Amino acid sequence: METAKENQKVELKKFEDKPTAIVAGGAGFLGSYLCESLIAQNFNVICIDNLARRSKQNIEKLLSFPNFFFWEEDINKPGFTISPTVKVTHVFHLASVEEYLSANKLSLQTLLVNSFGTKNLLDIALQKEAKFIFVSSSEVFRGAFSQTNLSNYFGNEAETTHLTFGEAKRFSETMTAEYFKNFNLPVVIVRIKDPYGPKMNLETDSIVASVLSQGLKGKIEIIGDGLKIANPTYVTDIIFGIIKAAIKGESGEIINLINQERFTQRAIAEHLKKLLGNLEIVYKEQKQLEMPEPPLIFNQAEKLGWSPKVSLDEGLLQTINYYKDNKEVKSEETIIAHKPTVPIVGERVNKPGGRKILLNIFLIALGALLLWTTAFPLVNSAGSYYLGNKNLSEGLSELEKDNSDTAASQAQAAEGLYKNSQESLQNISWLLNALNLKEATKQINNYLFFAETISRVATYDSKSLSKITKASGNTSDLSGDLAEALGSITEANKNLEIASTIKVETKYLPPFLRDDYKTLQEKEKTLEKLTETISTNLETTP
Repeated sequence: METAKENQKVELKKFEDKPTAIVAGGAGFLGSYLCESLIAQNFNVICIDNLARRSKQNIEKLLSFPNFFFWEEDINKPGFTISPTVKVTHVFHLASVEEYLSANKLSLQTLLVNSFGTKNLLDIALQKEAKFIFVSSSEVFRGAFSQTNLSNYFGNEAETTHLTFGEAKRFSETMTAEYFKNFNLPVVIVRIKDPYGPKMNLETDSIVASVLSQGLKGKIEIIGDGLKIANPTYVTDIIFGIIKAAIKGESGEIINLINQERFTQRAIAEHLKKLLGNLEIVYKEQKQLEMPEPPLIFNQAEKLGWSPKVSLDEGLLQTINYYKDNKEVKSEETIIAHKPTVPIVGERVNKPGGRKILLNIFLIALGALLLWTTAFPLVNSAGSYYLGNKNLSEGLSELEKDNSDTAASQAQAAEGLYKNSQESLQNISWLLNALNLKEATKQINNYLFFAETISRVATYDSKSLSKITKASGNTSDLSGDLAEALGSITEANKNLEIASTIKVETKYLPPFLRDDYKTLQEKEKTLEKLTETISTNLETTP
């Protein structure tokens, strides 16, 4: 059996009265934050990392803590375990959480860490009667496979490492489920999406990292129309959720720690532009089709009392400042040549039979998948658009009646519906492009993005008016209400600026959308006047 150095384990004896957590992948971006938070909560922390892609830089400050122990080990080694004398209460598996965002050479390592590595950690948790917390990803919902050729096993998608990563995490989740069912091991699976923050790897192809990396150099190049969707979730929000899941999560639960607020790539770029100032954003033609985004499931997190607290602007600003202050640091990870540990496995015997049944099942599943991936998104996009128009119109009507709270609620609902319409349309963009409707799709998405932005302006105007109304009857917190009103109107002005940059070529729009676009432009002008009036009144208020 492979174990860490015995003399390291003896040191733990004097801290046996505290809960002890193993953090696999603890020197990584997310892992290092988790180690810091656990130390702050009076845990003993055993950080395990093979440093194949990084140095100790992320955990350098932790090395001086007496209850922090770093073991440079490879969890893929056959029979990897730890000493029987070490008591463990929690096992966190974060190894390979971010690897899919790096180079293709890491695909095999990703598969091994999420198979042999996962089994070794599950065995340790079982031996120690510890709770096992597996940090997975929304990438488990992806999937596309070749029926004819291993050289492009995951189809023609450019970013095949995403699919390798998804398969690896899906297998890890399945193995975790088996230990839960067969051994009654207490387990919790946590899924995350689009983590970002200081120490993140900027040399990856994730939406947030790509925009940030380019933005810090002064120019952002967006391939395509910039309507790819991200759910940026700040690192401290994710870590807070992981710890809550470890402490309060019920065994067998899957908890999705995903920010429900969605942003397009272009929206993130515009937010960054406002923070950095002089920033050029250019769009380049997309030559390769992309797979549609998998559906997201939001559940269980609210039961834990978890929701993201850090806004996109605040999180981006923290990240920008970190990299400006640490210009010599290129990224959290530097890829180092590393030969994966491949355990010896016996030969397998292929068993013939059942091919015809499997073919029929496959064809039925394929038909259902095609129906699901085409008809449903189209209907959902149209329905969301209709409801978005209705909510925005009703919201503006309520605003005219000075019912600002109701107006804010309806405008915010419209914003979410327009977002949903964009996302649904994006999911069938491959089909519309194949039907030679690429430019029409692009302009419809531009129009929906414009509608979403205008709805957000209406939301902030309504919130600002609501605070002004409250301030007029609340002398005890007058300054606080007016400060919030000013903050809301500032956001309204920012979104009006974003709206002014969105160009819609109406000749590509269907006739009914052209009329709707004219109506929406009139609403934009109305909101511009209202925003200007509110801003002027707030500026002149003593």
